[in-house]
Parts: sequence; C-alpha cells; structure tokens
Amino acid sequence: MAVSELTHAADLGDGGRSGLWSRVKPPIFRGNPYLRIVVVMALIWLYRANITAGRAEKNLFNNWMLYSIIVVGFYFVFGLSGQFAFSQAAMFGLGAYASNWATHNPSHTWILGPLTAIVLCSIVAFVFSLIMQRTAHFYFAVGTLALSEIILQVVKKSNGFTHGTGGESLGIRPIELFGTKFNDYWKNFQVLAIVLAVVLVIGTFLERSPVRREAIANRDNEKVSRTLGLPVLRIKVGMFIFGSAIAGLAGSLFAHSSSSITPEDFTVDLGLAVFLMLILGGMGSIWGAVLGAWFYVYVRNWIQKSGIVIADHKLSEYWNLIYGALLIIVMIVVPDGILGVAAKGRRLLLRGPLKTASPPNWLAVMLGLRKIPVLPGAETAPPYTGPAPVKRPTIDRTVTPILDAQNMGVSFGGVKAVQDVSLSLYPGEILGLIGPNGSGKSTFVNAVTGVVSASGTLHIDGQRVSLGKPAAVRAAGVMRTYQTPQTYLHLTCIENVLLSTPHRSLTGIGAASVVRPLSLSAEKVRWNEAAEALDRFGLLAKAEEPASSLSYGQQRLLELARTIAGKPRVILLDEPSAGLNAAETEELGAHLHRMRAEGISLFLIDHKIDFITDVVDR
Repeated sequence: MAVSELTHAADLGDGGRSGLWSRVKPPIFRGNPYLRIVVVMALIWLYRANITAGRAEKNLFNNWMLYSIIVVGFYFVFGLSGQFAFSQAAMFGLGAYASNWATHNPSHTWILGPLTAIVLCSIVAFVFSLIMQRTAHFYFAVGTLALSEIILQVVKKSNGFTHGTGGESLGIRPIELFGTKFNDYWKNFQVLAIVLAVVLVIGTFLERSPVRREAIANRDNEKVSRTLGLPVLRIKVGMFIFGSAIAGLAGSLFAHSSSSITPEDFTVDLGLAVFLMLILGGMGSIWGAVLGAWFYVYVRNWIQKSGIVIADHKLSEYWNLIYGALLIIVMIVVPDGILGVAAKGRRLLLRGPLKTASPPNWLAVMLGLRKIPVLPGAETAPPYTGPAPVKRPTIDRTVTPILDAQNMGVSFGGVKAVQDVSLSLYPGEILGLIGPNGSGKSTFVNAVTGVVSASGTLHIDGQRVSLGKPAAVRAAGVMRTYQTPQTYLHLTCIENVLLSTPHRSLTGIGAASVVRPLSLSAEKVRWNEAAEALDRFGLLAKAEEPASSLSYGQQRLLELARTIAGKPRVILLDEPSAGLNAAETEELGAHLHRMRAEGISLFLIDHKIDFITDVVDR
C-alpha cells in the first residue's frame, strides 16, 4: 500500500483503521436488493394487470414467470457452483408428476403436492450428487443427461405414479389455497409471481452469505478450496439439491396450472433451453435468470409468429438453427450476457474508462474463449540486501515436532516424484528447503497437505493425521501458499481472505435462509478479522476490489493475508519470493519473521539462496 493510502486509512475517523474495518465488507452486501425485488415485481404485476390482454399473451406471461423460477434455481447449480447439469428440465418434470400423484386423492390438501415435489427432487438430487461426486464438468453433464433419460423412462412406464398411460396425465386439479381455486390465467399468474418473488428473496439470502463466495471458490479451484478447509462436497451437493428443489417446485405449479402434462414437456431440449436462458441473461447475477427467461420466451414467440420467409421456409422452421447459433454467438461475443454488457456500459457512463478490467466470465475461460489477464511482473529495484536484523529465538528441538513427516513417498505411475523423505519442523522454527527444479519440493508439500496421494506417516503436534485428506490437515492448523499465487480472481480481496476463516459456524444454505440474523452477525465478525489481515499486508484499501486488479506482488501478499486469517499453527510456503523484486522480497522476509514471532512455525521453499539463508533458522 502506498504511503498516501496508509495516511488516508489513518485519517478516516472512527478510530482510524478500526473505523475502516467496521465499514469494509464484500460489495455483494452493498445496496438494497430486497427493495429492488419489490420494485421489479410490482412493475411486473402492474404490467400484467393493466396491459397484457388476450389468452395467448396471458399464457406467454405466465410462461415467463414459470421459466424464471426454473432458471433462478439453475443459476445456483451452474452459474455459481459451476455444475454442468442438464437435469433441470427432468427435475421440473419429476416435480410435476410427484405433485399430481400426491394430490390425486381429492381428500388430500393441495399443499401436499408442492411439498412432495420438493422432497422427492431433493432426495433424487442428493443420491445422484453422492454417486457423481468424483466427476466434474462434462462427465457430470453426461451423468445428468443419463439421469434425465432415466426419469423420463420411469414416468412413461409407471402408470400408477403418473395416473395416466405413457406418462400422460390429464385432469390435474388446479392450485387451491385457503379454499380458493386458482383456475384461470390471472390467478395462476398471482401464484407464480409470488413464488418467483419468494425464490428471489431466498436466492438473495444465499448471495449475501458465505454460500456464494464458497461456491465460486469451489467452482474455480477445488484443489485450493480443499486446502483452505472448505466443505467441498457439502457445497456441491447443497447447491445441486437447492436448484433441483426449485425446479421441482416449478414443476408442481406447472402441472396444477396447466391441468395436463406429458413427457414431451420435459425433454432435454428444455434442459438446453435453460442453459441458453441463463447464458443470455448473464451468469453474474440472479437477475440474469429472469432477463434470460424473458428474452427466450418472447423472442421465440416472435419467431414462431413471424411471417418472414427464407428460402421458401418460414422463420419458425429455423428455430433449432437459430437456437444453436444464438448460444454460440453469445458465448463468443458476449459471454457475460445482457446484464454483463449493461453493467459495463453503466460503469463507463458513471465513472469514465475502466481503471481495472473485470476478470472474464469463468465459463468463457474454461472453454478457452477468454484468457485470464497476465499479471504484471515485478518492477526493477535495487539488489536484495536482506531483511532488517532480527534476534533469532533459540529453538528447542528436544520437544515434540509441531509437524513430523516420515518416509513420505509420492508416485505418478512408474515415476517416483518423492521417495523416503522425512522432515521435522519444531515449534517457533523457520525451516528452509533448497533444491533444483523438478526435484520434488512442491510435490512433497502437496503430499503433506493432502493434495496428492502419498505413502508414509504424518504427525501434527504429536497427533497422527491421515494422508490424502486436505481437510484433516487444515483442521490440524496447517496451511500453505503456492508457487504461483492461487487467488480467486472472480472474488474481491476481502472475499478471498474470508475463505480461510476457521469459524465455520452458520455458513451454510440453511443458516443463510432460516437463521439469517445469526448468520449475518457471525459474518460481520469474520469481516473484521479479514480486514485486519488485509491491513497487516498493506491491502486494506483494496479490500473491496477484485483480486484480478492486484499486481503479482500484491497477489502474493493477498495469499499470505488469507493464510494468516486462517489462524494457522504451521505455514508451508512454496517459493514465496518467486517473481518479487528486491524491495518486495525484503518486505516478505519481514512478514515471515513477524509470523514466527507470533508463534507460527514456517517451512520455506525458495531458490533465492541469499534470501532463504537470511530468513531461516535451519
């Protein structure tokens, strides 16, 4: 941080930096999204009540509301947690059939239908997630295609479940609440709009909670998430269940508002359409789902009604071609969707040229359509002169090591990357490791932290810790940094630091939705701790900026701030001075001595001989 920034932070009042800490928060917590929901839904309600006319228009409007509910659920499955799920349409259909089955007996209350749909879809999603937990991306997508086909075949053959032949169910009872039957377009719209508003509110609860940042972190780099102690499996399963349950609820509303359903209503084509709606609207916000559903419903309707003729064929006959081409064009040209383009235009109008570019859309990066910007290298600086002299403590090596790895081995096929390596790190010690490239130093750290499978034994403070389990190593108080800074570019600096918090209570979907005041109170405590960690490394002024705006050296410091915020007892640093200039290297050495003075034991790998010999004890 520049001197002017430090002075500014100290002059902010309310106790200097402590006053700034109390105001630092992830930008997602800014503004009043609940007011936005009220205003948008009120405008939708007024437009539907006063302008929409005719049965076709009313039905189209209801379809928009219905698809919006489905795509909002998919936003959490795919947009945030990055799970390629083509099963959203199948869950929509399963919910419809389950609701019809539960309410087929007239003596059963209607509310039993949507509840059954939500529960059944949640159970199916839970079991499927556990089965497919080791797959990722396109393998997971293939699995969801298989799940969709299984569901469709089951409903076609289970006449007792569908109360019809070949999956066709007719005469489904209408929505009924408090003795009132909702059996016309206007009444069905009322229910759909209210449910959409509720789903948006619950979705906003999750966005303004730890759920969002942890889902993004898990999506962008699962390996690092595991070493930070994030509940990777819980995040993936929870988000898939949440999105599937919303799809099941939408299916229930569809069945009772349309009075009849067939398997053709829930084919893979609809699953692909859900993808298109979210990508069109924009994956960066929950509102992208609503906007994308509107665009899809009304543009498709316009094409189907258009009298345009091309090569003796109506435009509507080219729908599948238009559909595929639109998806490709959007992914290549505007991967951030309509909302992303609008947001960039708004920033340009209000603030002038952008000082720092936002990181590209995660899906575009994964598909190779965009590249992560190259981090600026270190600036030239005077030669490294070493950190300020420090009084080295006397290390007692007669006590139990804080970290003791014995006979560690790692093999990749027939290649032995690490063989029979033992190491003991003592409390309060800085232990250095030097070796040429390719000698297995980083692989050894990966083995200790559970990132790769390994043989041997690992004890932390005298307690045996299982190898190959990053969460167990993290729980024992061991954290690490990487050769290349592993920061999350789609998160802000404070969100990056918040990921390592050891205080994991009230961070899940249930807490964010059911006991929100308690969850928010715990989150505010974490904000303060994260702000302190950022301030320690001179990054407090950049707390609410995206990590992609940092220089290479600042990314190194951000990674250290995230590590310190995790309250570790041991830190393994893998070439932390790589890419740093002399001034930054000297600053790094001062930070390491300060960590050791606070009781943290350090294991340091580096290639800079003068730096490592100045810093380490052994």
